[in-house]
Amino acid sequence: MSNFSKSEKEIFELRKQKISFFNELTSSSFPTSFEGAVDIKDIIEKHNEIVPGEHTGIEVLIKGRILQSRSFGKLSFFDLLDNTGKTQLLVDKSNMPKKEISLFENYDSGDIIGALGEIMKTKKGELSIKVKSSTILSKSLKTLPEKWHGLKDKETRFRQRYLDFIVNPDSKRTIEIRSKIINLIRNFMESEGFIEVETPVLQPKAGGAIAKPFITHHNALDLDMYLRIAPELYLKRLIVGGFEKVFELGKVFRNEGIDQTHLPEFTMMESYEAYVDVNTVMDMVESMCIHIFDELDIEKNVKFMDSEANFSGPWRRVSMYDLVSKKFKTEIKHDSDVKKVKNALKKHLDTKPEAESIGLLVNELFENYIEDDITNPTFVTEYPVEISPFARESKKKPGVTERFELFAFGSELANGFSELIDSEEQEKRLRTQAQKKAKGDEEAHVEDQDYIEALQYGLPPTGGLGFGVDRFVMILTNNPSIREVTVFPHLKPEN
Repeated sequence: MSNFSKSEKEIFELRKQKISFFNELTSSSFPTSFEGAVDIKDIIEKHNEIVPGEHTGIEVLIKGRILQSRSFGKLSFFDLLDNTGKTQLLVDKSNMPKKEISLFENYDSGDIIGALGEIMKTKKGELSIKVKSSTILSKSLKTLPEKWHGLKDKETRFRQRYLDFIVNPDSKRTIEIRSKIINLIRNFMESEGFIEVETPVLQPKAGGAIAKPFITHHNALDLDMYLRIAPELYLKRLIVGGFEKVFELGKVFRNEGIDQTHLPEFTMMESYEAYVDVNTVMDMVESMCIHIFDELDIEKNVKFMDSEANFSGPWRRVSMYDLVSKKFKTEIKHDSDVKKVKNALKKHLDTKPEAESIGLLVNELFENYIEDDITNPTFVTEYPVEISPFARESKKKPGVTERFELFAFGSELANGFSELIDSEEQEKRLRTQAQKKAKGDEEAHVEDQDYIEALQYGLPPTGGLGFGVDRFVMILTNNPSIREVTVFPHLKPEN
C-alpha cells in the first residue's frame, strides 16, 4: 500500500470497507457466476429507434462495469459498459426499495454489477435501462481515470493496458480487429489447402533469419537454447518429410531494438508450399491480403498516418536493381563492376558506400535511399545472394536470388523466396555466415548440420513466405506504433 498517496489510500480503504457492507446487506452479493444477461449491443440494435419518453415494458438482465454516475435529486444515471457496448442505467429512488437504493448509493466507478430493468428512452432521447434490482459482482478498489480526459499518457496506457481497454474504446477495437485478421489468415491458408503446424519455440540453434537471438539454458539437458527467430528451418524439414503445404502463425523473438515498427517479440505467419516458386508466393500473399480487406469490408484506399496507398491489385513487382538504377540515374546490373558503379555514384551521394560487392551495394542504397519512400504495396524482387542465405539463386543472373520483400508505407510486410534446395550450396552459404559470426557479427546465421542433413534427403522445389502480422494490423487500424496493436507490449521498468 506504500505506493498510494494519502487520498488514494483513503479511497482504497473506503471502497474495501464496502465489500463487508454489500455482504451484510444481501446474501446475493458477489455470486460465483452471473448468467442469462443480454449483450448491450443487442439492446441498442433492437430498441434504439423507440421514441423519447417511451417505456417498452420489456425487461432485460444486463451486466457490466460502471464507468461513471450522475445524480439529479431522486434520479441517478450510471454508464454501464460490457464487452459489446455501453448503455445508461436509470435509477429512480422515489420508486425503489430501500435495499436497492443502498446498493446504488454505494456503487463506485469501476464496480462490476448485474442489473434487471425495463428498456426505455428518456425524454432527452437517451436509451436507458430503468433498474428494478441489481447485484454487485466485483468491487473496484481503485478509481478509473476520469471520462473527460481518459487515459492518454502513452506510458501509463501501455503499463496499465487493462485500464486503457476500459476507458479507450479504440484501443479495445484495435485488438478485436487484430483477432479477426488472425482468424482470416488462418481461414485463408486452410482454404488454400495448407495445414497449420507447431514447431519448437525453444531451439538448439537460432536459425531461419539473420537476427540476434535470446539465449536461455535448459537445465535437464545442460544445453544453451534459443527463443526462435523464425520457424523456417523446421517448417522446411516438414516439406522434406512429405507435407506439401504447411504454415505456422505464432510468436518469434529477436533480441534487437524497439521502435515504431519493431518489438523483441512479434507475430509472424510463415508458410511453405512444395512445387511452386516465388511468383506463386507473391500471388498468394496478395490474394490473402485482399481477402482480408474484403472480409472486413475495409476500403482499399488506405490512409495511414500522413500517407495514402491503394491496396487494390495487382500490386507492383519491381527489381531492387531497377529501383536503385532509376533513383540514381545510373544503370546497375547484377554483373556491374562495383568500383565503376561507386565512381558513377559519387556525384549523387554525400558519403561513400561501405559495400564491397555489387549486390551489397545495391541493397545498401535501397535501404538508405528508397525503402522508406515506398507507399503503395510493392513487391521488391531480385535480392542479392549475400543477404539471402536460404533463397535460390537465379539461373539467369548470378548473385541475384528469387526473393522478394513486400513494402507498403515504407515498412516491410512480408519476405518470401524460392527456397534453396541444394544441400551443398546451402552448407557453403551457412559456412560463410558462420565465419561472419565468428568475426563478431551477432546477427549472422549459424551453421546447422542437422538442417543440411535434412536437405540431403531431398527438398522439392518450394516457395516460402514470412508475413508480419503486427505491421499489417497497424495499417488496417491506422495505428502508427506497433505497441498499439500488441496487447501487452514490452516496456522498460518504471524505476
